[in-house]
Amino acid sequence: MFPNPVNQLSLEERKAHAELMVIIASIDGELVQEELAIIESMMGISMLHPEMRVDIRNMLTHPSNFDEVVSSLSGEGLKIALRDGALVAAVDGNYDKKELKILKSLAKLAGIDNKELSELFEWVEETWKQYKISDSILSI
Repeated sequence: MFPNPVNQLSLEERKAHAELMVIIASIDGELVQEELAIIESMMGISMLHPEMRVDIRNMLTHPSNFDEVVSSLSGEGLKIALRDGALVAAVDGNYDKKELKILKSLAKLAGIDNKELSELFEWVEETWKQYKISDSILSI
């Protein structure tokens, strides 16, 4: 929907990004419709090939290994994944303890400190609030 730096990543990193979104969404043992929808949206934004998207969808029941996936991401790729992972984790209305733990691990790998991570969580909260305002403006 908006210009996104994920498109500047290599195909391998964009695939790893999508895999990481699946890991984050499924870490709490429950996949909800909102998580599936945001992952599909992010795969579209990443312009992943349809066959690659099928592979990612198949990982929903058997996610990849976190350490293997993050090892193929650059510093910028890790930061983009952290941002998008925070959105995925929050889309169902709250952060599960396991989601927070994996986001903190990702932040550490990306060189993001606790203050920046808190600011990111505040941004996510504000983003969801602003998005919901559009529903009330349009009465939908």
